[in-house]
Amino acid sequence: MTFNWVECSREARPREGISAMSLQVVLDESFEARVETVTDASPLDPHQVRVQVACAGLNFWEVLQRRGRAPIPASRRLGTEGAGVVQEVGAAVTDFRPGQRVAWSRVPGSFAEAVVAPATALVSVPQEVDDAAAGALLFQGQTASYLCHHTWPLERGETAVVTAAAGGVGQLLSQLLSASGVRVIGVVSSEAKTDAARAAGASDVLLYGDGLAEDVRALAPGGVSAVYDAVGAGVAEPLLRTLRPRGAMVLYGSASGRDADISAKDLGAGSFYLTRTAGRDYLGTDEQMRATGEQLLQWVIDGTVRPTIGATYPLAEVGRALDDLESRRTIGKVLLRP
Repeated sequence: MTFNWVECSREARPREGISAMSLQVVLDESFEARVETVTDASPLDPHQVRVQVACAGLNFWEVLQRRGRAPIPASRRLGTEGAGVVQEVGAAVTDFRPGQRVAWSRVPGSFAEAVVAPATALVSVPQEVDDAAAGALLFQGQTASYLCHHTWPLERGETAVVTAAAGGVGQLLSQLLSASGVRVIGVVSSEAKTDAARAAGASDVLLYGDGLAEDVRALAPGGVSAVYDAVGAGVAEPLLRTLRPRGAMVLYGSASGRDADISAKDLGAGSFYLTRTAGRDYLGTDEQMRATGEQLLQWVIDGTVRPTIGATYPLAEVGRALDDLESRRTIGKVLLRP
């Protein structure tokens, strides 16, 4: 579809040529993801933007929603992240215009052909960044950015462990840590994922297993400065033993299905620090979200970060895409294409 640059009318309404019907992924009452045709002919609010979705990014959040372990919107529409082209803008929107490329990370219902978003949720995409990179970057990149630069910043020459190092956040976090001069020990679930972790900046890559803590200690006899863990129970607890005195255990996920069980007594073994992060405490305002998004896109341009697209699925195969993500069969970012 070709879009023309037009002046926005004072009264927002669907423009000629914009379909009111759109394919949309909905979580049904049995918590299965299915594609429906949704009709939305209502005019935009003054501060809203209608976007044709070029690609949408899958995140483990949608896996948790499907398993009933994370809240779902009242509409039951899945997806929060993507990239696309502006179709229509509300009467009060001045930052965007039809034909402009944008990306976002907090717009419910993004697994769709089209989405309506608040203008404040969008970031303009530079011409140097393609749709796939833009659609793959913001949700996980914003997490990696605050973990690296705000949760527990490390200095050049220090060593960190990154679990799920071949995943979307893990690769971006490894890239940012490496760019800061930090040595990264990556942990992955299979030999097939070791190359991806190394390409993202891990100097050493280990596999999960009973001897993981000992393997880390062999690589860093004095202990590591921080562990950034996305897995939770069964992995975080033994990795606590790999920390140097006053090192930090940074928990930001629970892909295992259970949160790590770490007590105050455990922390006393080395005066360790423990935190469980939540994005709302680092990216609580629209201004913070947009600033971080713009910075990430600039890092793509200068080569600091390189999103890895592990797999792309048509919208109709969203169930298979979620299955593959949950079972760790994917490497890097997973995208949906309407």
